[in-house]
Amino acid sequence: MKEKLLNNLGLKVASLVLAVGVWMAVVNISNPVIADSQFVTVEIRNEEALEAANLTYEIDGKDVVAVSYQIRTRDRSLVKASDFHAYVDLKDFNVTGAIPITVEINKDKESLVKSDTITAKPMVIRIRTEQLQTKKFDLQVNTKGKAEEGYATGTINLVPDNVTVQGPESLVGQINHMGVEIQIANNVNSDISSSAAPLFYDANGNKLDLSDKVTVNKSEIDYYVQILKAKDLSLNYEVTGQVAKGYRYTGLETDVKSVSVVGTKSVLASLSSIPVSSDKLNIDGATKDKVVQLDLSQYLPPNTTIAGDKYKNVTVKLKVEPLTTRVFTLQLDSLDKKGMSADYRYSFDKPTCDVTVKGLKEDLDALKEENLNAILDVSDLNPGTYPGLLHFEISEGFEVTVYTPFNVTVAKENTESAPQTQDTTAPSTSESAAQ
Repeated sequence: MKEKLLNNLGLKVASLVLAVGVWMAVVNISNPVIADSQFVTVEIRNEEALEAANLTYEIDGKDVVAVSYQIRTRDRSLVKASDFHAYVDLKDFNVTGAIPITVEINKDKESLVKSDTITAKPMVIRIRTEQLQTKKFDLQVNTKGKAEEGYATGTINLVPDNVTVQGPESLVGQINHMGVEIQIANNVNSDISSSAAPLFYDANGNKLDLSDKVTVNKSEIDYYVQILKAKDLSLNYEVTGQVAKGYRYTGLETDVKSVSVVGTKSVLASLSSIPVSSDKLNIDGATKDKVVQLDLSQYLPPNTTIAGDKYKNVTVKLKVEPLTTRVFTLQLDSLDKKGMSADYRYSFDKPTCDVTVKGLKEDLDALKEENLNAILDVSDLNPGTYPGLLHFEISEGFEVTVYTPFNVTVAKENTESAPQTQDTTAPSTSESAAQ
């Protein structure tokens, strides 16, 4: 087989070369017309026609078409995709959304391509329209990082401080607010200025990527940041008023107990705390917790400001709890006695005395009988029977409201009969307890 292929090899190669040459000669002489095509991007013209109707648009599908045409073989390499112009005119827009595609060829190539053979596939381009919305947004500032220790950001100015956004109603509706993100270097201790692009945010504060879908009248926002000396000052919340009877104010809760204040060195040197006095901190007649919102910037000393904007709406809870009572039983024989005499002995008409104490339930649960520090006053008592008089040294926050009456009998040692009986009515009110 190999021998057959190699037999007369030179003659065979010469025949092949001759055949190719004959074919090329025939082509060059006849120069036949062939079909060819190019992929061309569709241009959109007269967009203002939709803008005048307060509409915006989006291409439904691809914006590239296949342009077919006929050309002679020898001219094929002379025509490129850039020689064609495919476009749609938005003046031709109708309710169907289908706009015919027009294809033109550069004049210097018109002689190479027959214009009546130029076709586009597809022949139309489809667009979707939507109401155009224009909306103005005030810019918010979001700072990242902190200035050098002992310094803080003061006033921040934006130029401009608002922008106007234009775009499809569905996209503009996603924008909750717009702002500028400013990076504060850790070692900065003097004023800074620069510029940044405005950013889009949704209602949850997440950034939206809409820069290529809507237009903003300002692509860069200039900002100027004041860097001032700062000092941490404690806050003294001044609570006024009286809660309703049977209730007690038990304190204040807030996450903000101090603030970083900026100002001149001389002003800050004279400050150690900030008094916060407001009608909102009044608890007159309160029977439950009172929650208020305070703008701490309203209570600053002159020529000072709070570093940052997070103290504009501080939550403060004024805690109010109901009072309750608990009864304690005292063993009268074990009571300490004030003014007792070694010449007398003391006895009682009952073994115990019940004492009612008012206070907060949590505090009462932890209170014990010995914490009442009850003392029986027998000063200047001669032999006889008397109403028992108790004194209490109880912690602040508790009140002895009443104790059950009892009588104490005073007798001389080794004397069996008691002298005459005095008034046997024992004190039973809080006034007696307070004596």
